[in-house]
Amino acid sequence: MIWILLVLLTVVGGFAAVGIAVNERRKQVGGGSQPRQLPAGSGDKLLERTVRDVRVDDVLTMGQMDFLCEGLISYDEDGHRWTGARLVDNKDVHWLIVGMERVGSGTMRLMQADETQSIAGYPPEAIVIGEVRFVLDKRGAATCKLEGDVGPLGDLKKDRPSGHVERCRWWLYNAPGEDTLLVEQWGSDYRVLRGKKLAGEGTLELIPAS
Repeated sequence: MIWILLVLLTVVGGFAAVGIAVNERRKQVGGGSQPRQLPAGSGDKLLERTVRDVRVDDVLTMGQMDFLCEGLISYDEDGHRWTGARLVDNKDVHWLIVGMERVGSGTMRLMQADETQSIAGYPPEAIVIGEVRFVLDKRGAATCKLEGDVGPLGDLKKDRPSGHVERCRWWLYNAPGEDTLLVEQWGSDYRVLRGKKLAGEGTLELIPAS
């Protein structure tokens, strides 16, 4: 009986020694509780940007035309953020408004400045342009950071320190179909943007700046 117990003790001791050796080997190669590092370049995929993340100097392709994002307005209204990108191809200028809604995935609007509309006082509840009647949907006020060339709004940046922000009051109008209208007040000046809601990102393609 004694020799049987000795054999069992020898076998158990051998398994214990093997287990300790395996654990030590895992520690040496970075196992155990140590976090595994991502392969080189894997972070680039995680940071891949879409049209909704457009930045200054990016290019957006619409149809057969390439538009350069020359300027960007970052809006912040009590923690809700959205952007307005100024897209330019020669004399053709658009504004891409992204994420203005507080709920849902965020509608994108492709708009242009409508200089035929002159607003001198508080915007009305409805605005009629041609045969389209725009009705006020919502309004608010936001803190805005202006980057790059934002067209006539660039005058707000003159003689101001870097990172300076401005206040903007806004009125968003809707109409039947995809027509949309945005009125903004900057200081004592108003600007009117008119255009269409975009169903998705399929009509636009982002080429990130190098």
